[in-house]
Amino acid sequence: MKKVLVINSSVSQLNNSDSLAMSNMFIEEYKKMNPNDEIINLDLNETKMSQKTLTRNNIAEYFNQEDSFDFIEQLKSVDKIVLNFSMVNWGIPAILKNYIDHITIANLTFTYKGSTDGNAIGLLSNIQDVQILATKGGTGTPNSAFTEYVKNIWEFLGAKVKSEIIINEMMDIPPYAEQSPIENLEKVKEQILKAAKNF
Repeated sequence: MKKVLVINSSVSQLNNSDSLAMSNMFIEEYKKMNPNDEIINLDLNETKMSQKTLTRNNIAEYFNQEDSFDFIEQLKSVDKIVLNFSMVNWGIPAILKNYIDHITIANLTFTYKGSTDGNAIGLLSNIQDVQILATKGGTGTPNSAFTEYVKNIWEFLGAKVKSEIIINEMMDIPPYAEQSPIENLEKVKEQILKAAKNF
């Protein structure tokens, strides 16, 4: 039995989140193939930790048991991660950045001890795969490295990102602006279902 951590970092309302709809479809299909696996849900909108941004005024107490170490222990206990988020101003949501800052700690999730080439050694090698599910603006929206940044972070921490990143391009024009998140999934539905079966 595998443990799968599902991280929701969409800042849209639950009934109006396209990236959350992607995640829900993915997990629903995954559970059909892996009914005995444990699914653990983490909504960053509901955690105190993800509301805290690192500054010079709080750095002394920023990394603590409740906000950092408990979440690191959770990461070390799971086998796979499903992460959803949307592009925000060509970057990632602040709650996801705050989560990353809280769990990226030397000698806990990465280390330079034992490195022979000066590169960090990731300590989250227990994570066999990270599935990234993201949304961005339409084809007219400039691409950014927002998904590559997230991929690079997980790989830096030792996790494997074997699954293809899935990005759904959303457009605030008819008919897309008038459709539900489920309807907007049609463009990437087959891609999501295939990824879930191979995850």
